[in-house]
Amino acid sequence: MIKQRAGARMSVKFSLKPDGVRDFLPEMAAAKRSLEKTLYDVFTDWGFEEVITPAFEYLETFLMGYSFDMAERIYKFFDRKGRVLALRPDMTTPIARIVANHYKDLQFPLRLCYFSNIFRFEEPRGGRQCEFYQAGAELIGVEGIDYDAEIIALAVEGLKKAGIKEFKVSVGHTGFLKGILNAVDAEEEIKDDIHTLLLNKDFVGLKKLLDSCRFDDSLRELILGLTRNSGNVIEENDRICKNEIIARAIKELKTLKHLLSAYDVEKYISFDPALIRPLDYYTGIIFEIYSPSLGFPLCGGGRYDNLIEKFNGSYPATGFAFYIEGILQVLERQNTIKANTDRDYLICYDEINIEKAIKRAVELRNRGYGVELYKTGDREKGISYAEKKGFRELFMFEGEREEKITLLKKRNTMVNNKFLWCGIH
Repeated sequence: MIKQRAGARMSVKFSLKPDGVRDFLPEMAAAKRSLEKTLYDVFTDWGFEEVITPAFEYLETFLMGYSFDMAERIYKFFDRKGRVLALRPDMTTPIARIVANHYKDLQFPLRLCYFSNIFRFEEPRGGRQCEFYQAGAELIGVEGIDYDAEIIALAVEGLKKAGIKEFKVSVGHTGFLKGILNAVDAEEEIKDDIHTLLLNKDFVGLKKLLDSCRFDDSLRELILGLTRNSGNVIEENDRICKNEIIARAIKELKTLKHLLSAYDVEKYISFDPALIRPLDYYTGIIFEIYSPSLGFPLCGGGRYDNLIEKFNGSYPATGFAFYIEGILQVLERQNTIKANTDRDYLICYDEINIEKAIKRAVELRNRGYGVELYKTGDREKGISYAEKKGFRELFMFEGEREEKITLLKKRNTMVNNKFLWCGIH
């Protein structure tokens, strides 16, 4: 009876896909690979070396730098010994573990980059995905605003080389919120609410909270001032500089602004004292990059000087991550998406020319060309197939005849292949 039931289940075809994950069909996979190649070239040009980490690690690894709310979004499972494992919800934490494990005695700075899929539980709304892709760079073992400037300039260079035409880098500092919360004489729950409202940019909700708490006017204005000074934080915050922590943040931002002008990227920068990153391990300058055509950031990062010491050793660090799907979506809207779909040769053959076709394919591949074999003795069918897939040339082996046909490219990649894109991460 049991065998019959198992057999009955096996006979049912199963093709469902879990919510929050996606398939990359060939055109989009090629565009993603091309984008990653572009970013890889930029990273290596700037001295960064790629690392690859496991897709899952012990849960404790990721709990080092996460708040409770963030920990709730981690995918967890058990190994055979009953230990709790987790799919990586970000890449900065595994890289901090790598540095603590493998780079204790090396000379710093250490420049590492990565290309990885990330897993976070997301409610199925707003196009949010539970698996998404990141490319990132981490500069480890060095203090100083000059390295923060290098990281921001690298992110700008990456987007420019990727072909993003219009974007803005929003730069903030963790010292703004830290300085304010230190000055707030309120319960921790109220401080958490202020943090959450600023994180979600719910400024209406923030004003209501402040009104209900009856803070004194100077403190209330200090908090609301964060929400009003976007873009002019350095020049317009003399008053809040009375707070020592905030004054230090502004001093560092002034230095950063000067250095970014040396990189010739200042025109992309705006300063936002209300900027908060969703992860808890940031300790200094933070930033996000936005495109006007997208509702979530293309990139996010900042300084995290205390994360690595939670594993072993103590190393300051700064870095960022690109959101690959977001960049692809902007490129598609610009009609400038790049996919390396150039195809060199299609070789068509009939039954009697199999060996000739194979030998020609081997010869061309040995010369560095891309070659696809297609079994058909129908010349028109072969041409149609080659044009549809974008081949430059076609070899036709049919009977005693061998023909080389040069084709005009007719295919425009991605024009008709829209993609279901991700939401906010």
